[in-house]
Amino acid sequence: MKLFKNPVFAVALAVVVVIASTLININIKFGRQCSAVSDLFYEGVSTKGYTQTPIATHLENIIGYADGLCTIARNYSIDTAETESASEYLRWSLQGSYHDTGYVYSNYTDLNAALNSLIDSLERADLNERDASGVAQYKSSIQGAQSAIGESGYNEAVRDFLRRHRHFPTELLADLAGVEYPELFA
Repeated sequence: MKLFKNPVFAVALAVVVVIASTLININIKFGRQCSAVSDLFYEGVSTKGYTQTPIATHLENIIGYADGLCTIARNYSIDTAETESASEYLRWSLQGSYHDTGYVYSNYTDLNAALNSLIDSLERADLNERDASGVAQYKSSIQGAQSAIGESGYNEAVRDFLRRHRHFPTELLADLAGVEYPELFA
């Protein structure tokens, strides 16, 4: 009990309590703001009363198109293992409970590479007219989704948030509180 009556200990304890409560408050409040920006990846960005289709939805569509291309390719004994694997990794990363857009982006680029290879193989194959038309439609749909991802307002929303909040002392306090800033999809 004597320890609590010591003025040095009382001041040190008060400082620890103030610092801890400040960091907890930052983690809760600023963490909520960061999560709200990160959630735009799955919810879409609203500008001028219009909500854009979320990047996650475009990625899910690309996965569906990849599945369709694999179905056609298997009919011609074209190897689809790389595309199917890349598609599954992207699907899994989109369903993660954490918002790691860097990991999703890495899986997206892997799927793009696999799709380019698969489409090249399909375009060189002797496809019947219906399947050739299907490949062309899938290719066009993939390019449309990729274009929409590139034009999405998500990255701009993240950049705006980072411009407003990623400076001293906010950045230092956020790091100490364990807050993760939203990531660009790039």
